[in-house]
Amino acid sequence: MRADEAASFFFPLPIDYTGEQRRLRIGFPSKFPNAPIRLYVQPSPWLIWPHATKSGLCLHGFQERPITGSPEVVVQDCLSRLTKIVSLSLMGSSEIEREAEFQSEITSYWSRQHDWSLQNLILLNRPRSASTLLALSDPRQAIPSGRETVWLATNTLALKKHYERMIGKTVPVRAAETPGFYVKLQSYPSIRVPDPKHVMSWLTPHLKPDDARQLLSWFDERGSPVSRWIVLELPGDRDAPIYCLNVRSRGMQPDRSPKFGLRSARRRPPHATAQPPASIQASTLDVLDRATIMSRDPSGTNNDLENTRVVCVGTGSLGGTVALQLARSGVGHITLIDPDTLASANLGRHVLGVDDLGRPKASALRDKIHRDLPTTEVAAHVGFVEDVMHKNPEMFEKANLIVITTADWQSESLLWKAKSDGAPWRLLQAWSEPHAQVGHALLAPNGAFDARYLFGDNGDFRHKFTEWPGGGLVALPACGESFIPGGSLGMTNIACMVSQTALRALTGHVEHTAWISSIYRPQDIVALGGRYYGPELSDGVQQIVLERGWPEHEARTEQHDGDRLVLEMADDGFRTPRFMDDRRRPE
Repeated sequence: MRADEAASFFFPLPIDYTGEQRRLRIGFPSKFPNAPIRLYVQPSPWLIWPHATKSGLCLHGFQERPITGSPEVVVQDCLSRLTKIVSLSLMGSSEIEREAEFQSEITSYWSRQHDWSLQNLILLNRPRSASTLLALSDPRQAIPSGRETVWLATNTLALKKHYERMIGKTVPVRAAETPGFYVKLQSYPSIRVPDPKHVMSWLTPHLKPDDARQLLSWFDERGSPVSRWIVLELPGDRDAPIYCLNVRSRGMQPDRSPKFGLRSARRRPPHATAQPPASIQASTLDVLDRATIMSRDPSGTNNDLENTRVVCVGTGSLGGTVALQLARSGVGHITLIDPDTLASANLGRHVLGVDDLGRPKASALRDKIHRDLPTTEVAAHVGFVEDVMHKNPEMFEKANLIVITTADWQSESLLWKAKSDGAPWRLLQAWSEPHAQVGHALLAPNGAFDARYLFGDNGDFRHKFTEWPGGGLVALPACGESFIPGGSLGMTNIACMVSQTALRALTGHVEHTAWISSIYRPQDIVALGGRYYGPELSDGVQQIVLERGWPEHEARTEQHDGDRLVLEMADDGFRTPRFMDDRRRPE
């Protein structure tokens, strides 16, 4: 029994498929059940039994967590998992099932046999066939460390575009090196990783013959870098998982790697690589193709959005969040329009950060989306929508959806006028009421629609849910400037409602006009100094999103607490107030 164990037990196991008689050791740590049971098989079945590691049996599959509960529950769970492992390894068990179990986690077995490279790799475009890979080190990591991120691509143009996205300027890539090769496995190599000098004979039998010839030609090429990467796409569909090998020659320090510049192939003297590789490491590699970026959403919605075009008029705290959410949801083409620049007072609830202070919001957000989601096409126009619409009418004509979040009535009424005249795009107008406890969106699908009757002459919404002293706006010491107060979380709630409505409109799930409202804890409005007149939430409901048709024109007047109040009767029966001194101002 080990020093940190309370008890241990040995049990004989049936003879396994190799003919080996093994025994099981169960160790109960002193902190059991807060610490997991330890199961060891002697002699070790590492690389012989599925789910066996060098240190013991792995009782929990990928991304699962150890079971918790009473000691009896923990023991039962461990023994149940052990039974499955042993059943795969018994004399007479199915070799096919055993190999399938190995293959389901094959990269875990490979990585446990490799050291890990210190460099991270980013593959900018996923090849569809065997291909050499050009390399460029991230130039922002100016001080050599041996850990610089390396960008890999099948062509120079992809490297140039990524350089421009990340650095903000265009450069010529005159002579990039080709230290990488991408190849698709047709079957699985052995679970046991070979000696470095046998890596080619380990891989090539599992490749297409022509791919194997290309790989060998690249690998044996005189002048190849002393550190090379072989990117292996596993068997399966075209977007199967990837494993990356870093093959290193003698003379390379373990914690150092080459740095690849714009002219590396010209400046670096050639190295003969006739001698066999000295070591193989595993490298972390991320892929920036659209399929990988959107792979965590298996619904397929992003496929429908790849060719959609959205124009976002307004990139403030609400519009900026909506634009970024639409990009992350898979919208392929986004145009941003906004005349304002980012100020420090915006940072608390805007998706942009301190590095963008003083920059136009539209341009800065375009650059952020380019950096974060390089497969999304984004254009930015710094100015008012009236000017942009006059100079670039074709941009609107090609759009599937216009989203306006400016809270500027002149811009909003212009778009509604165009929509009422039969503009081909769908229109979504959205805004927050003061303090962001309530937000609204009005959606018009394909066809001619006009929502201007829902607003007063100065853009006051006739059906708002809250009332605030002075209209709820905070004036700034500048001519005509003010902002709508509200925190980041409140704006995020409203932005999610707006983004979800936009996605439904783009995927054809909305065929009628809709008025959507997001309401969060209306009881807090009183504490903030306001009054709430919207629908009451049921007991226990903290937040709700309501959707219904646009209200009709009916209206009547009442007196309320000495103020003249107009009560609008919507077709859903909601009684929603509008005080005569309502005001909204752009942020």
